[in-house]
Amino acid sequence: MKNISPNILSAKKATSRKVGWGLIAGRLGVLLGCAGLWQLLAGNFIPEFYLPTPKQVLSELTLWVKDGSLFLHIGATLVPAVKGFVIATIAAILLGYALAMAKFAGKVIEPFIAALYGIPIVALVPLMILWVGIGDELAVAVAVLASFFLMFFNVYFGIRDVSQALIDQVMIAGGSRWDIAMRVRMPSAFIWVVAGMKVAVPHSIVGVVVAEFLTGHRGLGFLLSSNAAQFNAPGTYAAVATLAIISFLLDRLLFLLTSRALMWKEASKR
Repeated sequence: MKNISPNILSAKKATSRKVGWGLIAGRLGVLLGCAGLWQLLAGNFIPEFYLPTPKQVLSELTLWVKDGSLFLHIGATLVPAVKGFVIATIAAILLGYALAMAKFAGKVIEPFIAALYGIPIVALVPLMILWVGIGDELAVAVAVLASFFLMFFNVYFGIRDVSQALIDQVMIAGGSRWDIAMRVRMPSAFIWVVAGMKVAVPHSIVGVVVAEFLTGHRGLGFLLSSNAAQFNAPGTYAAVATLAIISFLLDRLLFLLTSRALMWKEASKR
């Protein structure tokens, strides 16, 4: 194995740092550009009743932070969203793996799961109310529905996409079914699972917000609906901005948690 020159390693690290700072600068540029456009449009081209200024929205957020209500609403939304996502992920991995392995059963059942996925969440909320009632249980149930199908299809197709050559090599080496499952199928399908998580995590929050919007008395969905009902544009935009910030932070957290695990996949492309 050839030794890599320290100069080459340092050059690669410097390039990586430059790319990292370039991404940060680019994202800040997009953020500032959007904020500037918003400031230009609000009150000048669009009445503030429909589009409040960034300062008005920031003032509303500041008030919520000072009285502590914002953190209570965030917690009321995130806790059931996380619970629903975890339940949906476990169920999706188990069912997705089982149907991917049982090919005939998978071909029979998968279209019906796809048909269920096509039903809007809002249409299922009344059924959820009948089954689990109103409250945190409803929020968790809707979050499960919102994220399960996304995770299921990524696990299902991820397991089916595993290279048969890798499986044959492990079998030739004397690997058991457990070895094939845990050392070949699941690691190979992990990039599919991560892709599903990146979409399912915000969808679980959306599910909770929908439940809160319809029946809740707390949470970001309730905060959004109550401000909209009062025609409080700054409050409505502040609730939307909070949801956007939370989604961005969760996406970055998920990226940090999975980037190291996906390094082998990136290395295989070089």
